[in-house]
Amino acid sequence: MNPPAYVTLIERYLAEGGFAGVALIAAQQGKIVIEHYAGQAAPGLPASPTVLWPLASISKLYTAAMIMRLVEQGGLTLNQAVHHLLPQFTGEGRELIRLRHLLTHTAGMIYESPEMEARLRAQTPRAALVEEMYTAPLLFKAGTAFAYADYHYLLAGCMAEVVTDMEFADLIDEFVLQPMGLHDSYMRPPAQAANRLAKVRGVMAEGSAGAMYNSPYALALAHPAFGAVATARDLTNFALNFVPNRPSLYSAATIRTMTTDQTGGMVSPYEGQMGLPPDMRMPWGIGFALKIAWMPNSFADLASPHAYGHGGASGCQLVIDPVADAVVVLLTNTHARTGREPWYRRLQSILNSAFALLR
Repeated sequence: MNPPAYVTLIERYLAEGGFAGVALIAAQQGKIVIEHYAGQAAPGLPASPTVLWPLASISKLYTAAMIMRLVEQGGLTLNQAVHHLLPQFTGEGRELIRLRHLLTHTAGMIYESPEMEARLRAQTPRAALVEEMYTAPLLFKAGTAFAYADYHYLLAGCMAEVVTDMEFADLIDEFVLQPMGLHDSYMRPPAQAANRLAKVRGVMAEGSAGAMYNSPYALALAHPAFGAVATARDLTNFALNFVPNRPSLYSAATIRTMTTDQTGGMVSPYEGQMGLPPDMRMPWGIGFALKIAWMPNSFADLASPHAYGHGGASGCQLVIDPVADAVVVLLTNTHARTGREPWYRRLQSILNSAFALLR
């Protein structure tokens, strides 16, 4: 009997050097139906159920999930003005920015510090990164366009810290990880977990003591936009909380809000956003990206038009398809900086092969 297509694809990409290690899980109707590990997550560390993979921008979903717990409890509202909690964030239209704009990437902030690689190499403290964010220029008036930005989630995390008087990593642990029973997920991994961490090739500041995702410094940042690490099973269990009509930490109203379009399909006027040309409509939920049929890098071709999820530049994709009652998690360890088109093609082809096996 021939092996499943995802096995053949993974073996080919490993042989070609597309990535060194991989984890793939598909769950349907709440049960895991595919689970496959192959290659080396890091030198001397085989890919396995115990490996902690840097989730890159999938981390934003954990940030959104924590903030929506605060919204459910009344600690925050999506229409909360940023400057009411962070009065230093004023001037040039910043007073118009609300939490909703941050979580839907419609606040108009630039992606990150233009000197981010240098900041990482210098092991810049998180407080200094935040101070730089407060005065970064705005691209447009809040609520008028879409521009994906790490700064949006860093600022949202700061708002949560102020309203709770807690550190961000502790907020994620108390409001998301512990209630969900996710004991192999971290926003600041402990030192004893270091020998379980995957290493990502091609990262910013690679080879330095500040290498993104790979260095103790970067992991200790607990950055709301890219700081999470988790096992493949834990990421799957996290995602199952956002499948409608499944047991969840959240109310049905919260899941609807997070997984339906909150932007009206606003246009991104900036070339390169999500690997797309300018002037593409970008529907977005709270945290979750929504599938767009005409978007060439949108999740999996074989996921339904109602799918949603998030990707991570470290080489990972999370897709939730409510029509199939399915979650598919794909984790690898090669950064998109190594070549975006082949990077997307590898991930999408493996996702397609997994969706093709679902009922």
